[in-house]
Amino acid sequence: MHKNLQAILTRTAVSFLLVLGASSAFAQELQEEADNLFDRRAYFEASSDYVAAYAKEKNLDSRAHCAFRAGECFRLLHDHDMALEWYDKALGLRYANTNPEIYLLYGDVLRDQENFFDAMEWYEKYGEADDRSTADDRIEAADIAALSVDEPPSRYIVEPMYTLNSPSYDFAPMYSSKKNNTLVFASSRESSAGTEEDPITGQSYMDLFTTSQDKKGRWSEPEPLGNTICTESNEGAVAFDKKFKTMYFTRCVDEGGSNLACDIYFAPVVGNSHGASQPLYLVNRDDDDSTQIGHPAISPDGAFLVFTSDLAGGHGGKDLWFSKYDKGSDAWGAPMNLGGDINTPGDEEFPTFRKDGSLYFASNGHGGLGGYDICSAQVREGEMAYAEVEVLPYPINTANDDFGIVFNGLANSGVFTSNRKGGKGQDDLYSFRLPPMEFCYRAYVYDYDTGMPVSGASVTLESSEGEINTYTTDSDGAIGLCEGEIGEGISYDVDVKNEGFIGTGDRFSSIGLTESTTFAREYFLKEIILEKEYDMPLVLYPLASADLLINEEVNSADSLNYLVDLLTRNENLVIQLEAHTDSRGTAASNLKLSQRRAETCVDFLVKNGISSERVVAVGHGEDILKISDAQIAALPKEEREAAHGENRRTVFKIIRFDYVPTTE
Repeated sequence: MHKNLQAILTRTAVSFLLVLGASSAFAQELQEEADNLFDRRAYFEASSDYVAAYAKEKNLDSRAHCAFRAGECFRLLHDHDMALEWYDKALGLRYANTNPEIYLLYGDVLRDQENFFDAMEWYEKYGEADDRSTADDRIEAADIAALSVDEPPSRYIVEPMYTLNSPSYDFAPMYSSKKNNTLVFASSRESSAGTEEDPITGQSYMDLFTTSQDKKGRWSEPEPLGNTICTESNEGAVAFDKKFKTMYFTRCVDEGGSNLACDIYFAPVVGNSHGASQPLYLVNRDDDDSTQIGHPAISPDGAFLVFTSDLAGGHGGKDLWFSKYDKGSDAWGAPMNLGGDINTPGDEEFPTFRKDGSLYFASNGHGGLGGYDICSAQVREGEMAYAEVEVLPYPINTANDDFGIVFNGLANSGVFTSNRKGGKGQDDLYSFRLPPMEFCYRAYVYDYDTGMPVSGASVTLESSEGEINTYTTDSDGAIGLCEGEIGEGISYDVDVKNEGFIGTGDRFSSIGLTESTTFAREYFLKEIILEKEYDMPLVLYPLASADLLINEEVNSADSLNYLVDLLTRNENLVIQLEAHTDSRGTAASNLKLSQRRAETCVDFLVKNGISSERVVAVGHGEDILKISDAQIAALPKEEREAAHGENRRTVFKIIRFDYVPTTE
């Protein structure tokens, strides 16, 4: 080789190595800067640095790290398509070999897009590679979410608040007046006060906005609260005292691109504006400048402040804590944790109170459908004591993040936040309401013997609230009640009567029901025929005894309650209660035994409120057999005992229907 050519090639190779070294060093610097931004939650800025570092980086492990972290940034920014694109790049570089969590997160993004069955496949991969228990929990939640979308388990109606939502973040609503016709919420929309770009979201810094509702239910164009509240930094998550005289809110100050710890601030409400705001320091910031505190909620009695914090001594990443107000010092006390029944190893945030004192909050640690789910805990006796946590059903909760709920007083309606599929922006406001259930009652009255409809029968409903209404059956023997005539949470006693028939009835109730229901009933009226033997539920006695038999197979007391009910409903009837024995034993002893048995039944009726003037006890012994001895003798041996049992019976006859109850 020519010496000059060799020198040229050598210099070129050295130059290439120097350039390559410089490029690699630049990529490493970009990655380090991106990691710093990621650790500070500046996901928007970090994403572009990771993408740039990925393009420059030659080391495969470093490229895989950059691709995964870029995917994480996009996932946390709710850019699902970009998240999956960069996860795919990381997977192509075998990132899962060192961090199988990418399978779990890939599934989460698919779940957030409501691709539940694809998500389950990725959760299964995670279970095979790492944590089986976590994978199974995710698979179960995704399966429930898929079923909930197809068959909603609750009657809640959820609708996006189009006039209030923007393409930006709109979240954490709170009613700001006694009539609940004004609303304050946080938003990063373009009309926010800050002119800088939030490195976390890439949008404007959050401000607080207010809107009011007119008499037709329409919400006005949201407007910022003003310069005493809205600043160049982030403001969010609001609460008011019970008189709406003081507003509490979250502020996260940004200084030179460095996010300082969030704090709760408060400001007086002055008419339609607010006075100067000041921090409500629940920790000493001279000793602790990193603990995050925010998302205030004031209890209905004003005695407690609940908030979100990562204070030391909690149960997870972010917990719910509370502080008690001291009237003497006019100050809030030291923070106390709400405990392990409320808090989990995950995150609990955005607490709010309902007017009845029940606590609502968002959690990613109480199960549910995925992401943050809105949970509730009913108040119970004791200081800041709550019953078992319940996760609200779909469509309040979805597989996405649902949080920041506020109720319109005690009504089952209000507003909450969600980043569910189909929204207008990143986080959107949604209204919800639980429509009243519709209950109907349809009665059909028939002649017991002929099966024909009984027209003109009276059907009387007496409600548990004391209301009594009587209706008449039509030519089909029917009545139908609907359109609010049957109330929610009410029980009804029904009496069905027609002249010349034994009245009947029953009871039905809408108490505790969670779905609209039609109560359909058929009633069969028996014609009153004097001296006719009427069947009744089985009444039995121990051998040679007049005591009522009560065991696992028969409850003779319950059987006699049939007569108590019949005589209570038909106050004009006088009956003869008759007892019969079989033919075994002497006729005299059987007659005495049957009389005692009839008297036992009469005594039961009298003790249960039936006048002794209306019941007559008659024992027939073996005088009136349904099956004769000759017939029994002709039966196969194994059938004879059952035939004797047919002869042992207790029945009743109507002997009068002109009894007039005495009035006291």
